Amino acid sequence: FETPVTTLENTEVPLTREGVRVCPGILGGVEWSGPAYHPGTHMLYTPAVDWCWTFMLADTVRFVPGELYLGGTVEPSEDQQGWLTAVDASTGEMKWKYRSERPMVAAVTTTSGGLVFTGELTGDFIALDAETGEVLYRFNTGGPIGGGVVTYQVDGKQFVATTSGRPSGFWVDEHPGSATVFVFALRD
Repeated sequence: FETPVTTLENTEVPLTREGVRVCPGILGGVEWSGPAYHPGTHMLYTPAVDWCWTFMLADTVRFVPGELYLGGTVEPSEDQQGWLTAVDASTGEMKWKYRSERPMVAAVTTTSGGLVFTGELTGDFIALDAETGEVLYRFNTGGPIGGGVVTYQVDGKQFVATTSGRPSGFWVDEHPGSATVFVFALRD
């Protein structure tokens, strides 16, 4: 099965000199953090970037080795958002979708307690219900989250850790935040 986790628009349309709006665009779709699987729900949770671009063919298309080659020019749209999509791993049926106001590039981690953890470029670290997608906890770290999310146990107590602040120069707006590691303890 194939289940879209971001907007698909004009993906098979030939490009023109006048321009064609294509979604998800150059930086759209699933970035460096892939999906997480939860054996209890039998679902995949995938973060994605929803960001459309307009592609315009050049009058003369010429490949030059070692230089960026797009065959023309591209312009990003101003609107961009992110999704965390829960998909049944057996059927491909979308179970729920969480919308973020910014692209989602952070990792996703699931727990046997029925939680899904991830971060947003808004700086929010969130915990969602794995079955419903309901946001159960939100904490703003002060900087964008674009890295890993890990969970571990020490002396019977479970912890969740993530990083915050400047995941890359590209994904950061005027508030890069400071490079910080946040560790959260789960209640018993």
